[in-house]
Amino acid sequence: MRPPCLGRWAERRAVGAGPSGTVRAVAPGVTASVLVVVLGGCSGQGSVQAGSAAEAARAFARAVGADVRSACALLAPGTRETLEQDAGPCVTALPRVGLSDPGGVRDVEVYGLDAWVRLEHDTVFLARFDGGWRVTAAGCVPQGPGEPYSCEIERG
Repeated sequence: MRPPCLGRWAERRAVGAGPSGTVRAVAPGVTASVLVVVLGGCSGQGSVQAGSAAEAARAFARAVGADVRSACALLAPGTRETLEQDAGPCVTALPRVGLSDPGGVRDVEVYGLDAWVRLEHDTVFLARFDGGWRVTAAGCVPQGPGEPYSCEIERG
């Protein structure tokens, strides 16, 4: 499953599910030509930004185990807000999530302002802000072909 690239979609919902966790369907009547036009505008910057997105995902993974304040600073604002609403201050909540060592980077895809970094044992979704890439979801595992990812940390 590849995340869409529609603006700050990853900040709003990195895993493609609605508020109740159900997958949102595309409205009837959307034609393939419309999808081609929309998705066609997402290409072109992937290779330029892939390295910095991968580095942001690796920096987050390193910081979770060594410098929680830095890891919290690498979360997108909405993701951090959701974590803190659900579990308290980020510096105490993030270690309790229990993210394991994600391993090395296997694949990076960039869609405009959004990125998807697949690591050996994790998938991390990111969004590009003025200050650089920020994590919108982490600890993500696919639920099956065509299904949304289940993430330990994500914006609600």
